[in-house]
Amino acid sequence: MVVGYVCDSNPFKDKTAWSGLNYKIRESIEKAGCEVVWLNSRPNGKFAKLCRLWNELVHGKSTMFEHTRFFFRLRAKAIDKAMIGQCDVLFFPRGAQVMNYLQCGKPFIYYSDATFRLLCGYYWKPLTKWQFRIGDSLESYAIKNSSINIRASHWAADSVIHDYGYDADHTYVLGFGANLEDADMKPVEPYSGQGRLNILFSGVDWRRKGAEIAIHTVELLNKKGVDARLYLVGLMSIPKCYQDHPYVVNVGFLNKSFPEQYDKYIQIVQMCHLFLLPTRAECAGIVFGECSAYGIPIYTYDTGGIGDYVFNELNGYRLPITAGPEEFAEKIVSTLSAEKQQSLHEGCLRVYRERLSWNVWSNGFRHILQREFKTE
Repeated sequence: MVVGYVCDSNPFKDKTAWSGLNYKIRESIEKAGCEVVWLNSRPNGKFAKLCRLWNELVHGKSTMFEHTRFFFRLRAKAIDKAMIGQCDVLFFPRGAQVMNYLQCGKPFIYYSDATFRLLCGYYWKPLTKWQFRIGDSLESYAIKNSSINIRASHWAADSVIHDYGYDADHTYVLGFGANLEDADMKPVEPYSGQGRLNILFSGVDWRRKGAEIAIHTVELLNKKGVDARLYLVGLMSIPKCYQDHPYVVNVGFLNKSFPEQYDKYIQIVQMCHLFLLPTRAECAGIVFGECSAYGIPIYTYDTGGIGDYVFNELNGYRLPITAGPEEFAEKIVSTLSAEKQQSLHEGCLRVYRERLSWNVWSNGFRHILQREFKTE
């Protein structure tokens, strides 16, 4: 089967787009036995910029141009229609609203980690009635006209079914794998209960990812007699009051596309014992799969699609969204025995092996194609 991969970045070369997912998903589709053809949907840069400025002038600067009809028309127009004829099916890693303007007679597969309605008021600030109406109608059309809807969590898949009325029999869940090379994901030694406790935090958004809560948690751990250090990875900058913090090491943003920065990320992860991410909003975290692959227990909030990546008492803990630094510190302290950490370590490896590897994704995708299109 030839799969037309519709996105605006080269999925054969670009390892950064959508946190590296465009590259990894394309690779996994090929491992499922398909040939992949890239259908470039990136519109002309200068023209798109002019359209964005016009949109802001007419509708206001708060309008999300990427969720307007005009934007998806531009993306559809950018696609080489002749190449579509080579494909048996079109695959959209997000952005399936483009299909609204592609009259090609091909079946569509829509894969994403959320739906428009889930993101409104969760990731995004409340939208104007006009913006919501347009964005939601585009999403509804894309979902309902897809041959298959695949989501990265049950949280998102349930929205496809219940918010948009799509058939549950053609809705599937395939969770994200890790955005690292297999050879680099060698399990670390679990925390022995003695010595310094190195805690990893990884995220770009200071507020949404809960960096301040993570810092206060580590402060409390030290007050409770735990010699803990927090390694902040991904942040472009941190508030001045935390820059010389005795319990915090600010590694900064690391771009995995650059070998030196990729190697540094691997080095940091391999020296950590726990992963702490008090994220207030999360559709599906790639880093949860990465930490599970290393056998690093996870402490996070119970929100969004995290329930498909972190399993209480197995590879970590999901705390109520109302929990603060004290609750996180108490949970960590209560699980620091060598026996408990060994159990969580083994649980992480099991979760990665059975749920969060790209091999699992490839096998799942192959089964979906066999069921839906009767492929071999």
